[in-house]
Amino acid sequence: MPDGLTIRRRGEVSDRVDKRTTSLELLAMSGSLEITRQRIEAGKHFNLYAADDWAGFEFMYLLSGVLALEDGQGGEVSIQVGDYIYHNGLPEEVYFRVETDVELLLVCTPPSFHLIRDDMQEIMALARSVEEKDQQTEGHCSRLERLATLTGERLGLPGKQLIALSYGAYLHDIGKVMVADEILGKTSALSDTEWEEMQRHPDHGAEMLSKKQFLSGAAEVVRAHHERFDGDGYPRGLSGDEIPIGARVVAVVDTYDAIVSARPYKKALAKEEAIQELEKNAGTQFDPRVVKAFLDVVKASSQEDAEGMPHAE
Repeated sequence: MPDGLTIRRRGEVSDRVDKRTTSLELLAMSGSLEITRQRIEAGKHFNLYAADDWAGFEFMYLLSGVLALEDGQGGEVSIQVGDYIYHNGLPEEVYFRVETDVELLLVCTPPSFHLIRDDMQEIMALARSVEEKDQQTEGHCSRLERLATLTGERLGLPGKQLIALSYGAYLHDIGKVMVADEILGKTSALSDTEWEEMQRHPDHGAEMLSKKQFLSGAAEVVRAHHERFDGDGYPRGLSGDEIPIGARVVAVVDTYDAIVSARPYKKALAKEEAIQELEKNAGTQFDPRVVKAFLDVVKASSQEDAEGMPHAE
C-alpha cells in the first residue's frame, strides 16, 4: 500500500447508525470535512436545516434513486442520479421526498454526521421505550407512519407538515410509557380514575417530544391525536380546524388500523367494516376531508395489491 493512501472496502466504515427506513455511514473524516453515505427508503421525507440550526457546508450527490425537492412555490424539482446540490448555510429549511430508494454521498462540515445520528438515535430510543411497554406497538406504529404519510400527501400537505406527521404517527402512543402497566393491560372497563390517567397520555407524549426541537411539530400531533372533529375528544376538547391537521390524520389512521388488527382482547375485523366505521363517523369523530383522503389511499393500495397478485392462466 503506498504511503498515505487508505483503501476501505464497501462494508468498512468509521461509524454508522441504522433505522428501519434509513442508514447513515461515516466513511471518512479529515479536518473540516466529513464524507458520509446515506440510504433512505422510498416514501420518506427529510429536510436540510436552516442556518439558525446548522450553518456548515453541505454537498449532496445522488448515487442512485430519485428525489423531489420542494421549490418553495408549490412545485417540485426532480433530482436524478448524478445530480448534486450544495450550500453553505440556508436561510430556511428545504424539504425533499424520496421518490424511489436513494443512496446519497454527503460531503459536509462536522458535526453533520453526529447531528443526524443523534436525531436518529433519539427516535429509536423513544420507539424502544414504547415497544418495551407494548410488544404490539412497533408493527402498529410503523403501519400508521406509512399510511398517515400517504394520506398527508393525498391532502397536499407540505414537507414540514409531512415530516411532523411521520414522526407524530410513529410516536403517537409514546405517552403511554407514563401510564401504569395494569391500566394498559386491563381487558375490562377502566374505572373513572384509571380513565383519567389514560387520558393524560397525549400530554405526556407531547411533553416528551417537545424537549427536542426537531420533534416540536410531532409533539403537537401527539398532543391532539385523540381530539374529535366535533369537540368531544381529549385532552382539550378541540374541534374542527383547531385540531392540527396531522392529528386529524392520525386519528383516522389509528382507528382504521385498530379495527383491522387482532388484539388479545378482540379479533381483527374486515377492511369493509373499518371503512364503514370511518364513513359513519365522518363529520363527528373524524374530519370528513381526511376520511376521504385516507379511503383513497386504502383503495389505491388495494388496487396495487390486486395488480401484484398472480393471475390464473
